[in-house]
Amino acid sequence: MIEKDQPIKALNGYMVANNISLNLKLADYARTITINTGFLGLGNKAYVAELNNLIFKKRIKSINNLKVNNIGQNLQTEHANIGVSFNSSEIGLKTPRPYLSMMSERTPTLAEKYHLINNDNAGNINALYKLKSDWALRLNIAALELKRNYNYNNSVNYFLPNADTVRYNEIQHAIEKLSQWQIGAQIEKNSNSIYLKSNTKLDLPKWDRSGGTSQNNVAFKQIQPTNQLSLSNETNLTKAMGVDQVLQYNSVLQFYKMNENLKISPGVQQDIVNDSIGYLMLNQQVRSKNLFINQSATYKTKFDRFILSASLGAYYEHNTLYSDLYKTDSLNVISTVGKDFRNDVVFENMGFYGKAALIYQLQRGSLSIETTPAYSFIKYNAIKANAEKNTCFLLNPIIEFRNKPGKYSELNFRYSQQTSFGEITDIYTGNILASYRQFSANDTPLPKTDLQTIGARYAYRKPIKMLFYFISLNYDRTAQNFINSYVIDSGVTKAIAIDYKNVTNKYAFSGNISKYLFSIATNISASVNIGLQQGNSLYNNEISPFNAYSMNLSLTARKKILSKITISLTGDLGKFINEQNTLGDPVIKNITRLSKIKAEWQQNLGDQIAYTIAYNFTSYKQALRQMVNNSFLDLNLKYSPPKWKSFFELQCINLINQNLYQQINSDSNQLSTFQLPLRPRTLLLKYSFTF
Repeated sequence: MIEKDQPIKALNGYMVANNISLNLKLADYARTITINTGFLGLGNKAYVAELNNLIFKKRIKSINNLKVNNIGQNLQTEHANIGVSFNSSEIGLKTPRPYLSMMSERTPTLAEKYHLINNDNAGNINALYKLKSDWALRLNIAALELKRNYNYNNSVNYFLPNADTVRYNEIQHAIEKLSQWQIGAQIEKNSNSIYLKSNTKLDLPKWDRSGGTSQNNVAFKQIQPTNQLSLSNETNLTKAMGVDQVLQYNSVLQFYKMNENLKISPGVQQDIVNDSIGYLMLNQQVRSKNLFINQSATYKTKFDRFILSASLGAYYEHNTLYSDLYKTDSLNVISTVGKDFRNDVVFENMGFYGKAALIYQLQRGSLSIETTPAYSFIKYNAIKANAEKNTCFLLNPIIEFRNKPGKYSELNFRYSQQTSFGEITDIYTGNILASYRQFSANDTPLPKTDLQTIGARYAYRKPIKMLFYFISLNYDRTAQNFINSYVIDSGVTKAIAIDYKNVTNKYAFSGNISKYLFSIATNISASVNIGLQQGNSLYNNEISPFNAYSMNLSLTARKKILSKITISLTGDLGKFINEQNTLGDPVIKNITRLSKIKAEWQQNLGDQIAYTIAYNFTSYKQALRQMVNNSFLDLNLKYSPPKWKSFFELQCINLINQNLYQQINSDSNQLSTFQLPLRPRTLLLKYSFTF
């Protein structure tokens, strides 16, 4: 293993890297190698299959696979990194943000194999062509076809100051289908004097969502189709200019558009959109486009113990948003709801920025000082507001100190101050039906967020003694010129961002220790996390300061017995305290306790048979409510026939056959019980092979 490896040869000695690499390389003159592996599994209404193909030739290397399953393995997460910017340390790609949703934001903190009811199909081709003179060409093609079934019940209680508790119960059944193509091509040259990497990506996802929903015993249907197109190019050029000098060029070009549609029938929120008269359908349409260009050049040099970096760059962003809300009356006549529910926004952000960084290499560490001054010009217009123009200058300093006070220890200190401004998603003034129960809009100047972060971390690693531990302290202060105001009743939420000086403070302490006890051949580890968040919330026109405390303790022990048996036991204890301060009223407090136990037994019965038994238990306890418990028992049995290049595997998931999962969620003024049906007991026999 190579610690702090710098994969870009031309940057060796100029940039402190945190990469950990495996010191293995396949020589180009090695003979052609082809490896094919796969498996097939069938069970009670369950299936899984996978085929992998690896080709290693003199100048061609390829990894390809096909995967299908309906046992809760989420193939979408495996493809998520394809759209991630490769140049994360600099200006990266923008992530499209949808405006509409038909589902609850609550997601279970539970392994997806227990609850995800899916039919996932995925395939990808990944080829690397080694060309002459350190050149390489990469091609990536990925396809996804997914179908998901969601069923859940969510009971929510809002504890509002100077008002009665607002309650609503939501029951939803939804089907989500995703058809997606991702295509990428990358050209790369990596030599000691020059590095070039240019990556072009095309992403074409298409969602079709539909389902039935019931809120407080009022039933309706929802349909939400979404089409998206994203095309981007990232280019990075690094050139060594003689001795101790490097010149870099970075380019980001991106265009994406998204068409969203949410249809609800019969129409909801009659008192808001149709004078309290019933009607057939409500249809929210949103069209958005984004163009983003960023160009920059960086000069790096080093002398003695100093590494100096200076950058100049320019960027341009052009966004458009069009939305309108349509209703269909009892005579099937379609009309717009009104100008208060319409948006036609153009948002432009153009600016110039620089970056100056100085790294001083200490004998046992480094000290770096960095600033990113920027001058921005932001202009936008909306239907209910005159054109807004804003100019601003930002400094954005970062100070980081790294030191190795001992052979096995490392100390880090970091301070940063970053300012960011809102985007088009933060400034539209017309109401958008974000979901069946929430209208969203904004009534604020250009949102501005100042984030100051102070962090310290001490780590100790002594491999010979098998002792590892770290301690970290962090403080974040977020100052904003707006606050999100929510007006809530049992049927609808009106969310609007308004002008307000809003400050949030976060304090966090975390620590971890791991030690192998040679005398009893046991590895033990413990971790602790303590956090406090202080801020303000605005519900039903009243500001309420809040304190949110979180505490978590985790203990793990792992022991090997007679070289054939390994047992492990993990316990987690969590406590979450939310306090809401009200004007003239007592503090509203809710406390939630979380307990988790995970036990695992692994044993090899000879050279051919091995099995694993795993038990998971989760418990939620909230004051004045019954304890909520969830238990899962899994079994995995593996048999490898002698002299075979294959093996059989029996997977038994949810042997206890728990059929309902419940989870308690709480914050400063909200308490909800989220529950959903689980996948039934699954018995799956897999055959894995190599050919």
